[in-house]
Amino acid sequence: MILRTDTVEQTVDRDRRVVLVKDVIMTPGQPLGMVRKRLPPPHESKGTLLLVHGFAQNRYTWHLERRSFSAYLAAEGWDVFQVDLRGHGRSRWFSESRPRTVDEYVQEDIPLVLREALRLSGQERGFLIGHSMGGMIAYAAAAPLREKLRGLVSIGSPFNFGLGNTFLRNLARVLATVRFTGVFDRNPLLPTHLVGRHLLDRLRPALDLPFWPGAVQGWRPGSMEPEVLHEFLGKSFEATSVQILFDIFSGADRVSLARSAGRVDYGVAFEALDLPLLVIAGTADSLAPPDSVKEAYLKSGSTDKTYREFPAGHIDLVLGREAPTTVWPLVRDWLARH
Repeated sequence: MILRTDTVEQTVDRDRRVVLVKDVIMTPGQPLGMVRKRLPPPHESKGTLLLVHGFAQNRYTWHLERRSFSAYLAAEGWDVFQVDLRGHGRSRWFSESRPRTVDEYVQEDIPLVLREALRLSGQERGFLIGHSMGGMIAYAAAAPLREKLRGLVSIGSPFNFGLGNTFLRNLARVLATVRFTGVFDRNPLLPTHLVGRHLLDRLRPALDLPFWPGAVQGWRPGSMEPEVLHEFLGKSFEATSVQILFDIFSGADRVSLARSAGRVDYGVAFEALDLPLLVIAGTADSLAPPDSVKEAYLKSGSTDKTYREFPAGHIDLVLGREAPTTVWPLVRDWLARH
């Protein structure tokens, strides 16, 4: 359901601006929010793109006032839908429901938003594009949605979580122990929104130095202008449920997620899926090291798969100053071929 439609002018990057039609959307049933962008008539759409954000993030993973990957894709002729998963962004405004497990994103949110995006765009199939956890969710959701998908794009998304980062692997073991104690069975809210808006932003100058410990570096030092990074940290971070954190780390050995009825191994279904696949990794990404990301490419049974690496960190793969001339054109050209 479209709640509001506006014609807006947005910055793609630096001096490049584009006029777009922007819709604010709420899905029926479980109310989830999406922002849709497309070129105004008489331009015809090249197809539907569903952009899925990562852990404790929202739609601002893809769009800032000074740099916007979603506006770039829309300017290239695509019908772009930026989703806010339940408990995040506009979805948090529309409903008090917050996620209990990652499985809810996979089994409920993605099918719902994809169905609504295709209905509104008049398309039969579309692409899933995910960053970080968003790519993990796309891997997990793809098999049952194969008839509605043209392909998958993952950016900085680990298939084998923590591979290549000893700190994250050890943290996964600690969190597994904590989860076993049952201390967090009531699934309290994890105040990750404060990390971005206060802690990280205040420490940003120090975090942007090259000697900061690489195991917890969210971007490659110097890869993002201070004003862009400030806006990202202020807008993109969301509070989330502690069980989501546990779920992500519990899948450290492969794409598998815990649920109340047991363990679901989405990796098996993904590996058997023959769907066009583009996997992108950053060589300076310590949160999703190339070894952990490339596993999706290596394990995928797709007959049409591509893997690329760029000298970038986790966030700057999407919004860094070099992304508009490196990652973005790669995604654009790959989409055009499919």
